Amino acid sequence: MSSLYLVRHCEYDNPRNILPGRLPVELSEKGKKQARKLTEYFKDKSIAKIHSSAVLRCKQTSEIISSNAIPIVYDKRLLEIHSAYQGIAREPNDPLKEYEYFYGHIPELGGESLYDIYTRMASFFEELLLDLHENVIVCSHGDPLYMAYYWFTKKPLPSINEVSDPNLSDYQEKASVREVVVEQSGHTLRPILQF
Repeated sequence: MSSLYLVRHCEYDNPRNILPGRLPVELSEKGKKQARKLTEYFKDKSIAKIHSSAVLRCKQTSEIISSNAIPIVYDKRLLEIHSAYQGIAREPNDPLKEYEYFYGHIPELGGESLYDIYTRMASFFEELLLDLHENVIVCSHGDPLYMAYYWFTKKPLPSINEVSDPNLSDYQEKASVREVVVEQSGHTLRPILQF
């Protein structure tokens, strides 16, 4: 038996309230404190490796958790959604509009759909689970981790309206952990822990 710990990066600085996408936004002071709490949480979990997105907020979260003691491997399949709208200011109090920006634009603009994210996350986890015999952390972003949830549960992908629901119980908030217990007979998803 082994465990995958799905970690969403911690809080980041965003004074202009932009859609950060893959931009190099740094962890805030609050985010650094959250990452230190995660370090404490993982102290007795015998973590062998951290697989991480190379986007700065994930790198910083992973580096703090690692404390130079756990190897970090960066994988492009764990990156944040690629959107032509990264860097654009969010429209206040309109979550659906925000998700329409991210998911509703045409592929010619260079953006990814939910299915694109799902496909790369499925590829990552299929490869990782082929020979997993140790506890590992996977540090990524909200939407990729949400698509990982759909891959693990085999549920149909959500619509834009479902993704924009602010009451989603299976969408990981920043500085959260979801454990996936992996056994020969299958896997079990544990509840999300918030830090």
